[in-house]
Amino acid sequence: MNVKAVFFDAGNTLIYPEPPVGEVYARALGKAGIRADAGDVERQFLEAWARLRRQHGPGRPGYGSGEPEAMDWWRSVVRESFRPFGLPGDFEDLFLALWEHFAAGSAWRVYDDVWPTFDALRRLGIRIGLISNWDVRLPRLLRELGIARHLDWTIISFEAGAEKPDGAIFRKAVQGCGFPAGQLAHVGDTYEEDVLGARGAGIQGVWLRRDEAEPALADAPAIKQLTELPRVLT
Repeated sequence: MNVKAVFFDAGNTLIYPEPPVGEVYARALGKAGIRADAGDVERQFLEAWARLRRQHGPGRPGYGSGEPEAMDWWRSVVRESFRPFGLPGDFEDLFLALWEHFAAGSAWRVYDDVWPTFDALRRLGIRIGLISNWDVRLPRLLRELGIARHLDWTIISFEAGAEKPDGAIFRKAVQGCGFPAGQLAHVGDTYEEDVLGARGAGIQGVWLRRDEAEPALADAPAIKQLTELPRVLT
């Protein structure tokens, strides 16, 4: 590949929540006197998130363009995650506390393979960007986690007005970086959003499959760790 720049997804590619969402939600329920297993809450969260995403439809900016819209979206996710265990009477207070918790860099961790991968790409003369479906809180997270200073371009759905896999958000990256789409790659953990979405805009998609045992689809480069990326690109 003649790659001049690589764009990365954010969640589950560069960063992950620590403690996990289910544990944080279970603690919030516990403060309201509702006992729930963190694993059960995690599964309910993932189901609720996926269900609401499907209802919203692909490509549209479900996280909104500002804080009120984003809060409405996440309020629905938290409510549906809590519902099987019981909705606390002080739900709004708990929701606001969760919103602030996940707005802080202290709630997140950077994967160990991110920094060596960034260093390796720089040595190859490859520039680095980000394309993420996220809300207004992501810029703060990127700064606090030390990622922002390594990025040449940052394309986030709440600013772009479109979400992956919509080609519009990838085309914004092409326009912003100044390189032809054929000289770009995008790396992410979701096949439809990150691989097919990028491909639809003429960008090479690379599928990150952390801890996945089953074989990857043969039509896309696949890696298990970001440190494999320079080998794939050269």
